[in-house]
Amino acid sequence: MKNKLLFLWTTVFFINNFSGQELKELFSTLYEKKIFNGSAVASKSGEAVFSNQYGFSNMEQKEKMDEMSQFPIASITKTFTSTAVLQLQQKGKLKMEDPVQKYLPDFPYSNVSIRHLLNNTSGLAQEYHLFDTVIEENPEKLISNQDIIPTFLRFKTPLSFLPGSKWEYNNINFCIAAMIIEKVSGMSYTRYLDENIFKPAKMKNSLVPVNRKIKSQNQVERYTYPNLYSTRLVNVNTLKDPFLIQEKSNFYGNGGIVSTASDLKKYENALFTHQIIGKKELQEALTPTTLNDGKKVTFMIDGKEVSYGLGWAMYTDETDGKIVFHDGSINGLTSILLHNITKNQTVILLSNTGNAPVFAISKAVLNIMNHKPSAIPMQNLSRIYGSLLDNENKEKADQLIQEYLKNPHSYEASESDFNRLGYQFLRLQHCDHALKTFHSATLLFPMSWNVYDSYGEALLQCGKKEDGVTMYQKSIELNPENTNAKEMLLKIGNLSIKK
Repeated sequence: MKNKLLFLWTTVFFINNFSGQELKELFSTLYEKKIFNGSAVASKSGEAVFSNQYGFSNMEQKEKMDEMSQFPIASITKTFTSTAVLQLQQKGKLKMEDPVQKYLPDFPYSNVSIRHLLNNTSGLAQEYHLFDTVIEENPEKLISNQDIIPTFLRFKTPLSFLPGSKWEYNNINFCIAAMIIEKVSGMSYTRYLDENIFKPAKMKNSLVPVNRKIKSQNQVERYTYPNLYSTRLVNVNTLKDPFLIQEKSNFYGNGGIVSTASDLKKYENALFTHQIIGKKELQEALTPTTLNDGKKVTFMIDGKEVSYGLGWAMYTDETDGKIVFHDGSINGLTSILLHNITKNQTVILLSNTGNAPVFAISKAVLNIMNHKPSAIPMQNLSRIYGSLLDNENKEKADQLIQEYLKNPHSYEASESDFNRLGYQFLRLQHCDHALKTFHSATLLFPMSWNVYDSYGEALLQCGKKEDGVTMYQKSIELNPENTNAKEMLLKIGNLSIKK
């Protein structure tokens, strides 16, 4: 029996050690290719298979990442807010079906429940332009959770849809949920999380800052590309956000937690071993949402179908196990916490650049841990292509497209990326670059009616009417249901729509 146990232990050690070495090679390659800069943890059966940090926490000062480097985890925070609400339900302090008004009497929508908040089916207005007038009236004011309900009341803001009839990702939902946590518990959101999640999970390097604009001592600087065709990262502090609220907000509950990858591993372990929440409550959080019409909520992320529970997303395809996750993204920050419940495997990625392909990297990590073929995420083709155009290297840009057509595994290319790049050039009135981009998109995605539709629009805006008509006609050939192309052809007086 001893020999058998020793053999099993040796086998597990060898497999984990082998996976760890492969993961080390993966992340070294990702760092060298400037695809990942940050902190990563991968675990199997509760034990870390891999944990390491890459690059700089402060690129200007050349300060290297280490295990103590703290990141804003962005929307992974939503899982903490959901967990806190479910803890209160477990203690009998509230119920998911309770109306929000029961706890926040001034809340103006009587038919919105706590469940509607946590599963993103409330119909509440989005934050993006909700506070524009408030900010213009008082430019120095930081907008916080306490400003949401007064703003709803002042402007008589209507619901976007009947609660429960539609799913729409919305940060405001989790801000309101955080306020309910405070009202029911009698504590600030910060103190509640500290006493009921951080301390029980032994998360010593995690916090909810009182002011998100003030960085903690070990908090990383954040970097991003200033546009879709730049290949040079810049500090986010040098950029102006297109939405006023992003610069003036101090929301909590939807985001805001600052943590480390190793602390998030402790959180995941405490959560999924029912140390901070009961089995029944956790199962409720991880159950896909059903709308009023009986349909299950589904949407696409990175080419895969996903559903949403209470503060958690989950893949609908459970061939490789039940995989739940939440990612996060703010300017200069990308994050993900992903857990395969069936196989007890976890991937945590925190990157202080706003472009890290965390879903592709997570997939590669899981494949390595499960001894499956793994493709290393590649550099973004549209960004490099756009950079060449911006630097007037049109011949090299054309060569790049031809090289990719011969070897499609050399770069990461998507129709949406090229579409967005083309429109950005168009908005900047760089017609030559925009038309080159859309033309290249037709070579890369020749069966996409949407590409030809976009190309047609760009041609019209750049004064090339006849060529625009041709592209719209091609779009209709590929998709006879493309009403936009038909309407555009009628609008410009060309009635020769091919049936």
